[in-house]
Formats: sequence, C-alpha cells, structure tokens
Amino acid sequence: MCWHKANPDRWNQEQAIASQLLDNFEAEITSSETAIIRGSFDVCSENGHLYESVKLRIEYPAAFPLRNQPPSVYLESHRDRWKNSGDSHIEGDWRLCLFVPGESGIEFADASSLNDLFAVIQTFLFKQHIFQKRLAKSFLTGEGAKWLGEDRSHGEEGIREAIRAKGGVGRNESCPCGSGKKYKHCHLRKFQR
Repeated sequence: MCWHKANPDRWNQEQAIASQLLDNFEAEITSSETAIIRGSFDVCSENGHLYESVKLRIEYPAAFPLRNQPPSVYLESHRDRWKNSGDSHIEGDWRLCLFVPGESGIEFADASSLNDLFAVIQTFLFKQHIFQKRLAKSFLTGEGAKWLGEDRSHGEEGIREAIRAKGGVGRNESCPCGSGKKYKHCHLRKFQR
C-alpha cells in the first residue's frame, strides 16, 4: 500500500504545510501512485527582498516517511535561463541536489519535516541565484563560476565525502545515500573496493 493511503493524515499535513509555503499550490497522486506537490516558491533575502520566484515539483518516494527517505525536489521553471551542469547542483533531470540524504539533519519521519526541507530549499535557491549570475559572468570573463559556500561532489563521490566527514558509518546504520537500507546492504561493498 502506498504511504499516502496508509497514512492519509500525513499526506494531508504535507499538503497543508505546502499550501502555506507555495503560491499556485497543487497536489496530486499520479496513476503510478506517486504523491506530488507543485507550486511557486519565492526566493527572498533575509530582509524580504524578492530575488526569484521559481516553480517547484516535489515527488515523494514510495516508502516515505519510512526509512527517512527525502522527497525529490525538481525545478520546473528557469530551464531556459539557468544551466543544470557542472557545479550548479542541478541534475540533468532538473532535480535539485540539496544534500547528501544522510547529512540533511532532517528527520523525515517528523510531521513537520516539510518546513525543514523548505528552509534548505530557500538557502539552496538563494545560492543558486548567485551561482547562476556568476556562471553568466564567467562566459564573459572566462573565469570559472564557484558555488557559494561548502558543497559536496555529486553522486557516489559525495557519499564517500560524507562518510569520511562523519568518520565512517557503522555496518548497521542507514546508508548515507538515502536509500533507507542498512549500509552493509547498500554501499558498503562498493566503497570497500
């Protein structure tokens, strides 16, 4: 059974939080039973200055909120203006690379975790706004654009970096990749090579 059917109160709660944070809020369950939230999100400074309004799509994994699996967040606007390559931390499918799942600090089993996720999204999109301006300037100057602040590599190298930063992962701990599996049943063998 899909999580939103097994736990309709949680799905309603996710929608209630998202409706407060997104303009043009929409929620749907696809024919493949994927729960999706869409809407426009304002990227503002600490003083309330509006930098961008972006359209987002949030897709929930089938096992949500079990196994502490985060939803995937996709950029649906700005595809004609922003680049999703190199150090942009936007994947080829326009999924935002917000964090290595095991490092997010968000407990997705908590009913209010969507608020925490949107705080991360706000910071990410603020940095993305600056990065995209730097990237546009780099085409003129020839200098490479740098991500604002700390970041991890993409894919498995980012997971390796997270494991090193943590000082290792126990065999029975959750894998830092966010699969929800124990490390010994996920990336342990691959990373021991």
